[in-house]
Amino acid sequence: MDYLYCGAYVFLEDVLETACSVSFLLASEVLVTLESLVNSVSGFVDNSLEGNGKNVHVEFSQGVLPFLRKKLGNTAHKLLVHEWNCTGQESGWNGKRNIIQKILHIYLQNSESTSDILDELACSILPQVFSCSVDTTQDIVRFPTLCPMTFLTWYKVLHEENLSILNKLVKKAILLRSRSDVQSVNGVLANLRKSVNVVVSLVNMCRTHAKVTLHAMSVKYGGKFVDSFLKVFDFLQAHFQAHNDAILQLVRELQKATRIIQTLCSEAKGSKRTMITSKIPATKRSMERFLFHVKGLLHSTSNGCAFWMGNLKHKDLMGQVVSSQVYNNDDEDSNNQGDADQEDPTGSHNLGVNDAD
Repeated sequence: MDYLYCGAYVFLEDVLETACSVSFLLASEVLVTLESLVNSVSGFVDNSLEGNGKNVHVEFSQGVLPFLRKKLGNTAHKLLVHEWNCTGQESGWNGKRNIIQKILHIYLQNSESTSDILDELACSILPQVFSCSVDTTQDIVRFPTLCPMTFLTWYKVLHEENLSILNKLVKKAILLRSRSDVQSVNGVLANLRKSVNVVVSLVNMCRTHAKVTLHAMSVKYGGKFVDSFLKVFDFLQAHFQAHNDAILQLVRELQKATRIIQTLCSEAKGSKRTMITSKIPATKRSMERFLFHVKGLLHSTSNGCAFWMGNLKHKDLMGQVVSSQVYNNDDEDSNNQGDADQEDPTGSHNLGVNDAD
């Protein structure tokens, strides 16, 4: 059975090589077939373990599965960076965005280090898309399938995959809540920081891109990210004494995204952008819970942090102070932000959970 799977995979890889010289659509169909094959191997392993326990065939399949997933991720990457005939004209990708979305999901889900790839794409690659002309975009970002026409597709997938990574980290954090495995704790904190960096970078793009769809995605997925992040606070509290600097910096960094999301919500209410306003209630509830979780974290630890509430000035996405009337007198409680301040006369240890002006 195992050799049949491997033989079928090698055969389909050869088919894909030919398909790449013929058609993007044909090549993508072969890739989806390869994914189905790998999923079949995974299902075979799971069913065998449930039924008969470990045996030689199952152990072999377990060993070959990571190898096939790595090859699948590399194959998806090959399609994303291939010079397709339709890339000469941006409109050539019109109607193919769902296919690119599928390929990108396969690439990220089957890569060896999804967190690192997400970090590179969100922080370095995507911001370049609108900083150059259409003719030179593909050379700068290294992905011919990434251009202004497909930007929103990539943006959405990165949000979805980053949220998936965070949810996996939440499960690890829950298991480590009462354990003192230093290496594992450091690993979770490092990966949490990468995940936070990704969402901050993605949300920050709203400063330079005025598309309502982009802003709506930031509010939606930003709120979901914060909601999932709340589940790691027990872990953060349990390990705060040993990792207080890393945890405080983690909260500071995430706050950069919550501030922008708050501004997006206020501007959407003022301009009555229904695509965004429908997502505001759930997102604001998550951000309010985040604020009080931070307050609880600092009050429950003996690091001398003081938490206080302050009123923020109304600012637009570019950081310019504007009249509150611009936002149609948005709810006053949406302007109440928190600040955790170390009791240090120099102020050198201020935690900017929310800076009061």
